[in-house]
Amino acid sequence: MTKTLRRSRSLLAMGLMASAAVPVAAQDSGLTREKAKPFYVDEIIVTATRNPQRLKTLGSAVDVLTSDDIGARPRFLIADLLRAIPGVAVSQSGPLGTLTQVRMRGAEGNHTLVLIDGMEVGDPFNNSEFDFSTVLADQVSRVEVLRGAQSSLYGSEAIGGVINITSTAAGETPAFTARAEGGAFGTWAGSARGIFTADDISGHASVSVLKRRGISQSKVGPERDGHRNASLLGGGKIALSDDSFVRVNLRYADARTELDTQDFTFGSPTQGLVIDSNDVRKSKTFSSKILGETSSGDGTWTNTLSWAMTDARGRNLLGQAFSSGSQGRKHDVEYLSTLKLRDVGSVAQSLSALLEYEHETFENRSAFPGPQNQRRKTESYAGAAEYRVSFAEQVFLTGALRHDSYELFQDATTFRLTGAWQAPASPVKLRASAGTGVAKPSFFELYGFNPTTFIGNPALVPEESTSWDAGVDLALAEARAVLSATYFKADLEDEIFTDFSRLPFTVRNRPGESRRQGVELSGRWSPAEALSLAASYTYTDAVEDTGRREVRRPKHIASLAATTAFLDDKAHVGLSLDYNGKQEDSEFIFSTPTDRVTLNSYVLATLSASYRMTSDVELTARVDNLFDENYEQLFSYNSTGIGAYVGVKMRLGE
Repeated sequence: MTKTLRRSRSLLAMGLMASAAVPVAAQDSGLTREKAKPFYVDEIIVTATRNPQRLKTLGSAVDVLTSDDIGARPRFLIADLLRAIPGVAVSQSGPLGTLTQVRMRGAEGNHTLVLIDGMEVGDPFNNSEFDFSTVLADQVSRVEVLRGAQSSLYGSEAIGGVINITSTAAGETPAFTARAEGGAFGTWAGSARGIFTADDISGHASVSVLKRRGISQSKVGPERDGHRNASLLGGGKIALSDDSFVRVNLRYADARTELDTQDFTFGSPTQGLVIDSNDVRKSKTFSSKILGETSSGDGTWTNTLSWAMTDARGRNLLGQAFSSGSQGRKHDVEYLSTLKLRDVGSVAQSLSALLEYEHETFENRSAFPGPQNQRRKTESYAGAAEYRVSFAEQVFLTGALRHDSYELFQDATTFRLTGAWQAPASPVKLRASAGTGVAKPSFFELYGFNPTTFIGNPALVPEESTSWDAGVDLALAEARAVLSATYFKADLEDEIFTDFSRLPFTVRNRPGESRRQGVELSGRWSPAEALSLAASYTYTDAVEDTGRREVRRPKHIASLAATTAFLDDKAHVGLSLDYNGKQEDSEFIFSTPTDRVTLNSYVLATLSASYRMTSDVELTARVDNLFDENYEQLFSYNSTGIGAYVGVKMRLGE
């Protein structure tokens, strides 16, 4: 595809963004759909305060992907659905199954805390950064995306925001669903999901498998790099009384991905490029959480105690031989107490207190003896409090304060303030938030060791952020049109970066202050019963302390989607366009005068269709990368072209 054609299609997407509104779906977790209902404007949000709150009361920037949205934009991975969220940029190191990172508001990938059914699922080996290539969309019913520094509530992993993924949506009835899909590049995907209830016991379980022969990860070699991903999610809840319960959640993910390697051989004609090899990356992650909750009879005092564990293991093979491996494990114990204070006139107040203990271990292994083979551990303690107050159901304020005591670093204190005003008898809501955050170095950054390519830096100090945002939300036409605009700004001190100036590479703290600022716009509109539109646009200016642009942070990202129904609501067609603007990336060709390269902008278009044959059986079809865009998400890494897929969904139950 020529640069002119790519530019034309990028401009087309931006033009549509400027003239249309935004997508929402008309599909639930089963096979039946509702027509033209209002969008979520007063939905219950769990993430923003650690206690369920109505959306209109929140001063934070929050977006939700409901089961309707997920059904209307079918994808293999939930990461591709996140491209529709303002402020969120996605990058993947090649074809399906390779490392997939999410950056929020110009922050780094390890600045986003990811929860799945309440479990922290990031890899403790790598500062709890989560690889989104392991989350299959078939297992997800809802996603909450909370943007801005959240360290005062969630600790060091949440300096950029929180993504909360749930496998079951509130109010889902007992049912069994199954799906099978196959198509281009030797792809096959299957999933099964069940929800059950019996007296005081309820539970859910889902299994999902994805296999693909794939394409070459290298742009200069023909060898296919395949991928296999199997994951299991499950959970259950036992009501001990009207006021107390115990809940258990589990997640297991097993992935195998064939990879190519980057050539660092000085003088080689492919030096700095990704070339064919027989490398393999194997990973297994197990997460679990046990939570018990009890509350007073009138619901004014609630106490929750939980224990959670994440164990992430990885093995790298060169050909068939083991080369290196890692294991990160984190245990987390939390006690949360929430007290609803007595109302004083039209003033309502509540207070929450949190105590937390974390124990982390790190292990680095190599095929050869040496200092790279090591095992380390660390502990940390934290205490936090949050106060919430509302006035006449119009003004809503929150304040949170947290203190973390680290074994390896100086103690840190963070705060967060939010405010929202819902204008009476008006569609206008004003909101603002401000806060600080910290991100401690990962074990790998501190102690990781590979004598030829990377050595850690034990002298690193945590990153520190100060940020704020302000925005306005509008709900028009009985909430069938919703608009949102936000300005954000963040300053980051002691940013950790990889020094590529010489081999072996290492990491350091930047001496100055890195800055991020930008604008987020989004909207949704349902102009007719059978038509829904949605759009989002984000401008991000992210620069290092020297004024140089941060890599892999596009200035412009946008999304546009439309869904329509016909044939008495049995048939549905959807079209979505995801635009990623130009961005800089690192290049390792030592013979060139620069260490940066500019990657071209691109548009990923997806056309999807479904037909409901019966109330329990539905046929699906879609085409990914409809324009057959030739693009790079990372320098020298190949990306997948146009591909068509067909499938069937079945549902049994109420």
